[in-house]
Amino acid sequence: MKRKYKLLGVLGVLILTLVFGTVSAFAADGVEEPTTFNISVKHYVKGDEIGLTREAPVLIQVNRNGQTWTYLHMSYGSRVDAVLPAGIYNFTFLDAETGDTLFKCGAYLIEGGDDVRIQAHEQGPGRIPTCYARK
Repeated sequence: MKRKYKLLGVLGVLILTLVFGTVSAFAADGVEEPTTFNISVKHYVKGDEIGLTREAPVLIQVNRNGQTWTYLHMSYGSRVDAVLPAGIYNFTFLDAETGDTLFKCGAYLIEGGDDVRIQAHEQGPGRIPTCYARK
């Protein structure tokens, strides 16, 4: 009789081990993908090369999935670091004093878990500033 209980006990342990092993495997496979990304925005446009003051104070309109997400106030040489939700992003650079559109960047598809650097710069006097995104 004791042998029967021992056998049932061993079978019970084996069954529990299999069940918990399977649950752990499902939990590992079910790991959620990150829904945010890290971004660094750098302003390298010398204002005096595009008709502004050297500091080129700008207001950057950040659009996510077609909707205005936020505004960033920046000037030449400044940098903003943030964590944002994944999505499709466009950036519109506005003259901080007049609100006039200076140039636009995007659209960039940015996925969760990415580390992204957006930089705006010009290639010399009289040229239109450009942007690029690096992951």
